[in-house]
Amino acid sequence: MRKVSTRRKKKKSRSVLPAALVSLAAGCLITLAVVYSPSWFQTEHVLLPLIPAFQFNDSTPSPDTIRIEVWNGAGVSDLAMRAQNFFETRRGDVAFYAPGPPLNAEDMDYSITVIISHDTSFSAAMEVAGVIGLGDSSIVMMLPPPGQTAPVDVTIILGRDRDDPSDFIPYRD
Repeated sequence: MRKVSTRRKKKKSRSVLPAALVSLAAGCLITLAVVYSPSWFQTEHVLLPLIPAFQFNDSTPSPDTIRIEVWNGAGVSDLAMRAQNFFETRRGDVAFYAPGPPLNAEDMDYSITVIISHDTSFSAAMEVAGVIGLGDSSIVMMLPPPGQTAPVDVTIILGRDRDDPSDFIPYRD
């Protein structure tokens, strides 16, 4: 019997290793190219279902009546009640209506006031922000689940930036 030298086996295994590494690298590159190709991110595949849900239009007029919910997030006694009374007694083009009592936020350590819009138009939230002198950067959106409607148009969580109850003296002519 002939004995096969170990040098030949090592040479063969050395020549196979670079080819295997090149094949593996090429396979990885092809996989990445397929997964992250621009065609995968085309608008009609990813963004088309989202476009109808998130069309924001600044020209949407404010509604005649805005249903609000006021939460106290500053920890000041009766702050939410005073703010709710302020909104409901305010006169102007828009009437504010609170279908429920003012509430306390789960966390009483809000440093800034947050206005939560439950509608994609933002017009009601912008009206609320304008009444209490806040910009649109304080507005966030929280939509109800599909097929459901929110009980209010806007939720206002009062923070420490609006913690002076005298700011919410009911409007008088």
